Amino acid sequence: MPVRCEVTEMVVVPPTRAAATNLKKLLETAVVVAAIAWGIVAGSPVLGADDEKALLDGIWLPVAMEFAGQPFPEEARQGIVLEIAGEAYTVTVGKEVDKGTVKVDAAATPVTIDIVGVVGPNKGKTILGIVAVEKETLRVCYDFSGKDRPTEFTTAAGTQQFLVTYERKKP
Repeated sequence: MPVRCEVTEMVVVPPTRAAATNLKKLLETAVVVAAIAWGIVAGSPVLGADDEKALLDGIWLPVAMEFAGQPFPEEARQGIVLEIAGEAYTVTVGKEVDKGTVKVDAAATPVTIDIVGVVGPNKGKTILGIVAVEKETLRVCYDFSGKDRPTEFTTAAGTQQFLVTYERKKP
């Protein structure tokens, strides 16, 4: 037998302080997610705390390189492969292998990257740099002196700055 219900009075309960705080946190998270999504879609280097590693993950091949204001010849670029997986990197130059860790600070402007060599010619060295990702292109500017972090994606004579533009290897 069907039961009939009738609403005779509606009670509006004001939100609790906890509910208001949760709503505020939810809105803040939505704004951050929207900003990250917009940055990825627009191709700008806007990255989230965990997303920067995912954007860097992959195999990268150099398409342009310069050191101390001088371009590298094309034949010097050939045979160089960079692979990033999470917080680990591997650079292979011919038969020589350089491995280490990658730490990215996406909150910095420009986004910063710290490379710490673990195996190979950069073992024990910390290399400071900046990084930008646009779609399938990765630009990194390092200071091999280990003293200063570049502030722009350029190099100049008399420095140990190294600028590399990579493209993601296509499957």
